[in-house]
Amino acid sequence: MSLTKNAAKSYNKLPEKSKNRVEAALNELQYSFVPNKLDVKKLKGFKNVYRVRLGKWRIIYRVDTEEKSILVYGLLPRKNAYG
Repeated sequence: MSLTKNAAKSYNKLPEKSKNRVEAALNELQYSFVPNKLDVKKLKGFKNVYRVRLGKWRIIYRVDTEEKSILVYGLLPRKNAYG
């Protein structure tokens, strides 16, 4: 799993409580690209791009099934995630 520069920057700016929730979700994603324990939905119009809903935060990520890897594009507040 890797994070883009913007995703890493956003992660570092998160409040501590949110950081813990995001970290737990990212750990869950390492074991399953689309885990049942999380609120995950495929984003329409994109190939292999998903979002995880964590309260008011969204994790946007892409799954590369050939390389079996995940690239996290963003950790955004809901109001900014889809615009």
